[in-house]
Amino acid sequence: MRKAILLSVVATATLAAAGVSYACSTVVVGKAVSQTGTVLVGHNEDNGGRIYSAQYYVPPAKHKAGEMIEFEEGMARIPQVEQTLGFYWAQTLDLTGASYSDSFVNDKGVVLVSNNCAQIFPDNDQKLNEGGIGYGIRRLIAERAVSARDAIRVASELLAKYGYHAEGRTYTIADTKEAWQLAIHKGNVWVARRVQDNEITYIPNNFMMNKIDATDKENVICSPGLIENAIAKGRYKPAKEGVYTDFNFREAYQPLTRRAAEYNQSRNMLAWRFITGKTITDPDKFPYSVVPNRKFGVEDVKTILRTHEDSLQVNDGWYHKRGIGICRPTTHESEVFVMNAKPELIRGYRAMALPCETPYVPFYPLAKPDAGTSFLTPIRATVDHFKGVKSHFDLRTDWPVWSFIRYVNVVDFQNTGFKDNVKFLADLEKTLYKDEAKVEQKAAELLAKNRKEAMAYLYRYNHKSFEKAQEAIEKRVKSLSPHKMQIDVSSVEPAKGRLVEIALLSDKTFDATKIDLTKTHAGVSRSAIGKGDIDQMAGALSSKIVDVNKDGRKDIVLTFDSLDLAKGLPTGVLNDVWLYTYAKNKPVATFAPLFINEVKPTK
Repeated sequence: MRKAILLSVVATATLAAAGVSYACSTVVVGKAVSQTGTVLVGHNEDNGGRIYSAQYYVPPAKHKAGEMIEFEEGMARIPQVEQTLGFYWAQTLDLTGASYSDSFVNDKGVVLVSNNCAQIFPDNDQKLNEGGIGYGIRRLIAERAVSARDAIRVASELLAKYGYHAEGRTYTIADTKEAWQLAIHKGNVWVARRVQDNEITYIPNNFMMNKIDATDKENVICSPGLIENAIAKGRYKPAKEGVYTDFNFREAYQPLTRRAAEYNQSRNMLAWRFITGKTITDPDKFPYSVVPNRKFGVEDVKTILRTHEDSLQVNDGWYHKRGIGICRPTTHESEVFVMNAKPELIRGYRAMALPCETPYVPFYPLAKPDAGTSFLTPIRATVDHFKGVKSHFDLRTDWPVWSFIRYVNVVDFQNTGFKDNVKFLADLEKTLYKDEAKVEQKAAELLAKNRKEAMAYLYRYNHKSFEKAQEAIEKRVKSLSPHKMQIDVSSVEPAKGRLVEIALLSDKTFDATKIDLTKTHAGVSRSAIGKGDIDQMAGALSSKIVDVNKDGRKDIVLTFDSLDLAKGLPTGVLNDVWLYTYAKNKPVATFAPLFINEVKPTK
């Protein structure tokens, strides 16, 4: 069985300085304004740190009476229900454990994604019981909720009992009939609103709900005391005393500075400009939702998720230089879900890395993702989710998803050819999607007769789609990055003054000795760089010309300081170290494995 992971390496400290670590984006299209006639949900997942994003299907299960669930250490232990639903699970596996990133589609057709909305007002009530709940919200919704509205019930009961451990987050939850968004403030404070059928919403990493009619019990559900608390804090004054039809949640529970922050304001501006055709720059005037003047389809949602800041195309060096658009260096996966009355026929499109540089591969989540996208077994992935087992994070170039990651590293540096890549993706996606109408029709016919046969048919489609996309990417990356490098050691401890030699090898079409040493850098993979600035990588201390591999061609050997070379790389892990340079003004990108030893404690 093939195994794969999606590898995204991001230097957390750099990202914090650049303001891009909070970078998830979510788009919801109501069914009345959708070209498919069904709800559409699009999401970019962005995180710092070394990330593995694997996909699984977790089957339904029976549980023993008295069984308890514990996710993060120090948080609440929760009683399990007797029967849990099966679900598709896109895991964000992080060295320290990721509580707030995974997405799900369960057997009842409930889809869940989320956005970080931290930096809340610090003086609101924040009551936690038994340590509160974090990851459990999303996982238990996946296991228990039979509809989007039922998911709000599941979440509200958990929040009332335990309280929310994190600062703030907005969960988007959809089913075949409707979509809801649940905005949670740390503790026991939250509001849920149904996205209307004729609306489109977009959310970056701040609370967006503004004019909420809290008297509309069909479409709005508030936590007890939500509005009274806001009034007491002086952050909400109803137009008519006692009538809460104009409640502004985002003003009452999060400072304006969060919406005004460049990494949020830029994405809001870009998304709403595409949706409305208007340029909005005042963060107070960004809408929460709009009624569009046309219908939006899957391609529109993909376009939003692939959107960059206006200044991106004039940057030198990397294509994603600043990284404050909707698609940015930290985006390690992207997905679009097309809801369906039959949960088995919910269609997904998933980009395995930066969505502007890799294809959205079509698949049916509940038919199980292709085996090549899995990293561990679902049971092992669940058990190890918060353990940070370092061996899980070693580089494995034989996993199929590595092709997509390697491709991003190469294409993003070869930015002058980005337009060629846009055409390549368009042509590839056209090929991947050409039979999807026939596939869905056939699957629906099979489903009416034999569910097992229908799901086997859809799994074969998932496998074929992924394999075709991976082969196309692998072929192209080999043509764009044909040159080889070698590192003189297999492992190194990052320490000042410890030197490492990297040899860039010449071949019959390439003279490595002609590279521009002033534009030569090495270190973490492309997605590890916060602003996308090549100067954050290590420069060569010296160079020499040697025939390293004894093939009769002169190679160049570059010397680097190991501390600089290892910046942003986790220790105790086999990493991919990249070399970026230019030869005859043409970019050259290649990599080699290097184990970064644990840093020895000083006495």
